Amino acid sequence: MIKCYSVFICVTDGIEDIETVSSIDILTRSNINVILVSVNNKREILCAHGTKIVSDIFLNNIENINIENIIAIILPGGLEASKYFQKNYFLLKYLKKFKFSNRIIGAICASPAMVISANNLFPNAKMTGYLGLKYLIPNQQWTKSPVYWDNKYKLLTGQSVKYAIQFNLKLVQIILGETVSLKIENEL
Repeated sequence: MIKCYSVFICVTDGIEDIETVSSIDILTRSNINVILVSVNNKREILCAHGTKIVSDIFLNNIENINIENIIAIILPGGLEASKYFQKNYFLLKYLKKFKFSNRIIGAICASPAMVISANNLFPNAKMTGYLGLKYLIPNQQWTKSPVYWDNKYKLLTGQSVKYAIQFNLKLVQIILGETVSLKIENEL
């Protein structure tokens, strides 16, 4: 029997367009079910550069669905979005729930520094993030890799929109293996 995986992608106004759309595209190409979770409880989300995205579910309705098959939760970047993610109590609650159930948390661009590090969610994990916000991540946790997977803590981080495809291919590799990831990469 083939296991069907699902991934939450958190969305709110101001998320980085390419980081979000590339996650949707690459995960869907990999036959991973994508669920867009509106953190600001708006159906239509306006990305940082004008792309409009329609969410699938509101964060406050997550408890109404079975999250057993949700293998990962992803936080795209974007300064406005990351500021909103950083202070959202319900989102932080779910990030902690994912962490303690040993599921993947992914964050790219501003989100590693402004959400993961600022809330001390992974005080010992190695991570990367947007270079302009590097000062918000403790030196002992910082890695200069454009995309970094800390397997011990199940934390995937990426530096910026420039590495969005690499970030998402790494997520596919983690979930489905290198063969599937390479197949998707070759199709791009």
